[in-house]
Order: sequence, then structure tokens, then C-alpha cells
Amino acid sequence: MLSIVFRRNESRPRVQAAGRVKFQSLALLLPLLALLPARARAQDAGGIDVGARAPVIQAQDLAGKSVPLDAIGRTPTLIEFWATWCPYCQKLEPRMKAAFQKYGRRVHFYAVAVNVNESTTRVSRYTSGHALPYTILYDASGEATRAYDVPATSFVVISDATGRVAYTGLGDGQDLDAALARVTAAPREGRTTP
Repeated sequence: MLSIVFRRNESRPRVQAAGRVKFQSLALLLPLLALLPARARAQDAGGIDVGARAPVIQAQDLAGKSVPLDAIGRTPTLIEFWATWCPYCQKLEPRMKAAFQKYGRRVHFYAVAVNVNESTTRVSRYTSGHALPYTILYDASGEATRAYDVPATSFVVISDATGRVAYTGLGDGQDLDAALARVTAAPREGRTTP
């Protein structure tokens, strides 16, 4: 651990090392991380597993009314867990709007605002200034965030028409178009194709 010490009559702070043992321990752990498979390292970030059944959750609309996300399991669904203060969410917004324009008639889109330094008033103000075309909800209780094991804001979950998670992603560089193309092209379970 490093500490910065300010002393009188010195123009610059002095940096002091206070824990060589911690640096040595970290140096021993780093090679062990390389032995883990890449998938295991990616799962450490959290989030619901691809292939899992997407939980049907409830959130609130911006008026405070409880809204079930009941399209899950009936039609492909995209859920973004976001916040007004999240820079990755703001950068992802144009991709979300473009995806909605292209797939909005075949996929239910939900943007669920997380309850971290957030309020319905703040979310309402943000959405009115950004013309978000999809359903905006608020996770007041944290139930939705817990059900999907959300690791951070800008987390997107796409489920197919059978209710299975087909995609999860985090950050502003997500390829939503490719994921949505897969779930809209996939035949629904139980249907036969000619």
C-alpha cells in the first residue's frame, strides 16, 4: 500500500511504501489467474448465465405502478440495467435506439433504472430529454437487479422467445444487432419449420 505524506515546509508530497508483503502476494496470484479458463474469468464479472431461464420480474413505471415484465418467455426480450449517471449507458444509448428501430416490432425492449443514487424524478427528467423509445422502468426494491445478478450498469440481457437467456453484455461496445438477429431468426421451441 502506498501513502502520500504532506509535510510542512515541503513543496511536494512524499510517497511512502507501506506494505511490500501485499505486493509480493499479488505477484504470486497473478500467474495463477492465467491458469483459469477465459470463460471462468469472464463469469467473475457476474450476471445471469447464458442458457439460464430468464426470471419474470417486476419493476415500477415512473409513476410508481408495478409492472411485470411478462413478455419474457413469450417473445424475445431485451433488458438493459442502466442509470442516468452511467457514462457507458449514455454511450450505449445510440445502439439501443438503433436496435429498437430495427427490432422493436419483434422484441420487447425494457430499460430498467437501478436504484443506486437514482430516483424516479431523475429518471423521468433524463428520459424526457433523451427521447428513449422503449419502456422505461425503475427497480425501486432491487428485485430485478438481484434476479439477474446484475454486475454493473450498462448490463444487457437478451432472452429468446422461449425465455432462455441468449446474450449478456456489459459496457458501451456491445453488438446488440448480432444478438438480436440471432434471437429473432431462431424458431420458437415446439414449432416446426417447413
